[in-house]
Amino acid sequence: MDGYDVNVEGLRRAAKAAGSAGEQAGQVRLGESVSPVAEAMPGSASAGQAKALATAWDQRLRGWSADITTFSGNLTTSADGYDKDEASAVEDFSLVGGMLGFFK
Repeated sequence: MDGYDVNVEGLRRAAKAAGSAGEQAGQVRLGESVSPVAEAMPGSASAGQAKALATAWDQRLRGWSADITTFSGNLTTSADGYDKDEASAVEDFSLVGGMLGFFK
């Protein structure tokens, strides 16, 4: 095979899946799952650690959600760029073909 081929629709499907994952992850409140530990054991070392863990999990999940949403946008931008470049190449070759036919 000469050159390369890009599966633009595959990029678009991946972008959609990544966007959905990012959106869903952004709605998860993972820290809430350890909140009962802090409430059940007030004043204990475990309570303080549970609060810290809840905060860390929520921050990390929000960060991942933002990162994957950005990735989704980048995939869409790439797919758009490939579509635009392909359309330009088709137009350029059509013009060249028309000119070559004109000179015959």
